[in-house]
Amino acid sequence: MEETLGTVTSHYARHGELTARILAALAAAGKDTNALELEDLTPLDQFHLRGHQATRELAEEAGLAPGQRLLDIGSGIGGPARMLAQDYGVAVTAVDLTEAFCRTAAELSALVPEAPAPAFVCADATRLPFPAGRFDVVWTQHAAMNIPDKPALYRECLRVCRPGGRFLVYDVVEGPAGDPYYPAPWASTPSGSFLVEAAELRRLVLAAGFRERAFRDLTAAAVAWNRERQTRMADTGTQPALGPHLLMGPEFPQMIANVGRGLEEGRLGLATGLFEKPD
Repeated sequence: MEETLGTVTSHYARHGELTARILAALAAAGKDTNALELEDLTPLDQFHLRGHQATRELAEEAGLAPGQRLLDIGSGIGGPARMLAQDYGVAVTAVDLTEAFCRTAAELSALVPEAPAPAFVCADATRLPFPAGRFDVVWTQHAAMNIPDKPALYRECLRVCRPGGRFLVYDVVEGPAGDPYYPAPWASTPSGSFLVEAAELRRLVLAAGFRERAFRDLTAAAVAWNRERQTRMADTGTQPALGPHLLMGPEFPQMIANVGRGLEEGRLGLATGLFEKPD
């Protein structure tokens, strides 16, 4: 297990500290790094298919309300956590395994003083450091593909969710047409990737004890989003100055091209689900 955790964290942290690189790119793009707003960070801190649009759709589906306590598992550099705290008034605790991401998340949040700051915790999602029933909503976007022990992950999600609380999952899944292409944004090689098919993801969440409210295949939406992104890049002839490549380095264009090809060929899919912990 420790070897697997090391493979995952080394994939995400291999380009070293991130904050200075991000701030330099923001300054080069004309942003005032002494007076940042959340919108300045949006192009680079929503590290999942369909970006901030997907985060907002999940938030609306969850019916978030001010004052609720939300746990974001696999929070990266904190984009969704900051957005949910500011726009929906929820108290966000954000967990990620990669220390460099947790540090950068906290440092960026401190540079947006007008927005409520989530609490960032570096921890293993299969061994969460929180008491049972602590959160009204448990939330995860693009995290489970890095976690081999999914039964433990979803048991922990159930444990820390209050009775009657909600669990949202939004994940890349395995498609029917063969293995994905690597490197991918979540794994440089197959040794760091633990995809399951959408039906298996749903089965595992239900087996943990959640009750289903909705489960959907969003692969077609992901394909359309990726084609639109490719068209924009073709029109400009280059990738945007601000984007996830600041986190993932020069390999990122190949990673995202492999994802697009995998979606087009049916090697990858996208699934989302809304579940509830029984009272």
